Amino acid sequence: MLVVERMRPLLGTFVTIRAQADASLTHEQREAAIGKAFRAIERVERLMSFHRSDSDIGRLNRAQPGSSLRVRRWTHVVLREALRLNEVSGGAFDCNVGGALVRAGLLPRLRANLARRGLPMRKAIALASGGRVTLKHRVSLDLGGIAKGFAVDQAVRVLRDHGVQGGLVNAGGDLRVFGPSPQAVWVRCPSAPDKQHLIGHLRNGAVATSASYFMPDAGRDGVIASAIVHPAHGRRLPLVGSVSVVAKSCMQADALTKIAALRRRVPTVLRQRTQARVIEL
Repeated sequence: MLVVERMRPLLGTFVTIRAQADASLTHEQREAAIGKAFRAIERVERLMSFHRSDSDIGRLNRAQPGSSLRVRRWTHVVLREALRLNEVSGGAFDCNVGGALVRAGLLPRLRANLARRGLPMRKAIALASGGRVTLKHRVSLDLGGIAKGFAVDQAVRVLRDHGVQGGLVNAGGDLRVFGPSPQAVWVRCPSAPDKQHLIGHLRNGAVATSASYFMPDAGRDGVIASAIVHPAHGRRLPLVGSVSVVAKSCMQADALTKIAALRRRVPTVLRQRTQARVIEL
């Protein structure tokens, strides 16, 4: 089995793609598959980046209440999943928290984005057929991690579609592996982020981790606030350790880390549907 590994800076981190294929794929075909997988990730970044005023999310964040905007299919898919998770989690998962992250200095203060506490996502937007999104109120949407997980899933889909039998896509804490060979999964130790802890081996699944390793500010008690915003009061969640979730897809795994961190568990209906398992360090 031949292995090719490539890395590029994308999604605010470094993305690694490892492709395993037998001799039925030529070198050129393997490189082409990896290139198309990276382009799928680039497309997600163009469509859903909070930092780009011309992205679908940027346009929604600039729009006035009552507006109905058409977004691309991938953006509509991620928004639909985010809304469903918002409802099933009782509001624990909410992407309409960009204002709080702007206020904390973790997202740029763009003229379009209001640095204020937003309404729950399900009360602020509604989805319709044809890729339409209707704004009931001003929004400051940040798809962030769920979009990153979706990007990883799309890259894996592209690799499989082009004959790659196995491998992985790793986007800075969002990892998905596929194929017959189990892959070791390492997570940074919260108390010593330069060291890693083996949490197990994974085959045909995904894992994502939420932590406060590199957040710049600590509270009076020394506990560092994470980038997870508590939707009930709009403040960032202090997170001493890390929360990892293993699930079927990377989009699911990333979103469920936020729910698990806030609720200390994953609702049964979500755990059963996604085959989720929570690992805390």
